[in-house]
Amino acid sequence: MNNSLTFEQQVKDALNIDSFRNMSKDKIMEFISLIPNMDKDVAMSIINQFPVYSEMANCMVEQLGQACDAAIAENTQSQDTVYAAYRKILDDLGEVLKREDITPEERDVISEKMIEIADKMAAKDSENKSFLSWITKNKEYIIGGVVVLGSTILGVGIKSNIIPSIKK
Repeated sequence: MNNSLTFEQQVKDALNIDSFRNMSKDKIMEFISLIPNMDKDVAMSIINQFPVYSEMANCMVEQLGQACDAAIAENTQSQDTVYAAYRKILDDLGEVLKREDITPEERDVISEKMIEIADKMAAKDSENKSFLSWITKNKEYIIGGVVVLGSTILGVGIKSNIIPSIKK
């Protein structure tokens, strides 16, 4: 490790800040990228000056929760688009089936196509349910893992009262 930053003032100068107490998210990310260049004791001393690590952990939990919610919303929109397309195809095929000028063979082919579409819709529904189930089951673990990872990167000891409760 190259410990070129051996004093707190050097780190403040590198981050272009006056205090470690009110660092923005961007400055915290910059700080994390500087850690490999810091003396370990200086890095720990600075981390201990952060107002409350749990605030940053709460922020990470909130951001990841929003990301999961956005993924679910995007998935729902995508599902709706796919189902609308399948419904349109089924409606069009249904209209063709109503015509009296088609042969029994054509009716069979159209009926088979309609069954194929129904099977695709069922498969898409199963895929969607699997995705939603995976998100629901793993959201807590993903968020918890990121909080622990952030703690590890920053060298913060996690105590049971620091990690916020995660709601399903």
